[in-house]
Amino acid sequence: MFSNFKIEFANEDLAFKNQFWVQFVSQMCQNQKLDSQVYRIVFDESKPTIYDSNSRKFKIDFNNDKQNYAKIKSGMRTEPLAKALGAGDKGLKVLDLSAGLGVDAIFLNQMGFQVTALERNPIVFMALKIASDFYNIETQNKIEFIHADALSFTKTLGQSQVFDLGYFDPMFPEKKKSALPKQEMVLFKNLVGQDLDAEALVQFVCENHFFKRFVVKRPLAAASFGRPQGSIKGKIIRYDIYS
Repeated sequence: MFSNFKIEFANEDLAFKNQFWVQFVSQMCQNQKLDSQVYRIVFDESKPTIYDSNSRKFKIDFNNDKQNYAKIKSGMRTEPLAKALGAGDKGLKVLDLSAGLGVDAIFLNQMGFQVTALERNPIVFMALKIASDFYNIETQNKIEFIHADALSFTKTLGQSQVFDLGYFDPMFPEKKKSALPKQEMVLFKNLVGQDLDAEALVQFVCENHFFKRFVVKRPLAAASFGRPQGSIKGKIIRYDIYS
């Protein structure tokens, strides 16, 4: 049983409002096998901040974290990810198979895509869902976050092509000779673990043709999963395109 976490609230009112999340995280984390860190989930102004035992922390805030989630008003459609998914096709439905911190999901939403994003880690999903509840008040295009394992979820899609496009950003492999990422990413990587099923997921999606176009984010020098039909390259990453 995964019990190395605790939830704290700044006041009783927040504790009352977030009883659902206390029960959700407690139930979902029973089957999680993560590292030995002790995690604290602290609710302040109803948005949770996640801490580890080394005082590293991260918080998902779509409205106030301008560095990660600010709208790009100019040049948005020339970004590599926009090109890979087909910039200009507003209204298309995108399934993000690994929401993570939600950076790409927000970017795609700002471009006009209808975004559904999956996240299998219950603590990260909770932070995403609460952030989206605030964010969706101010946006016309809704984002839906679903707590689900991507491989299991895609097996329920059948051949109906409910989504036009698929996007997958697996956790990047560790670099042996590089500096550690910023502290919040150290915490995040420890919390969510490695995407050991990434290759199997890509193979399954490609074999079953769930999307008109499927894009996978990779480090620039990393090997591709299978044989993509093309790639869009940035400075340090690339987007492999399967159709």
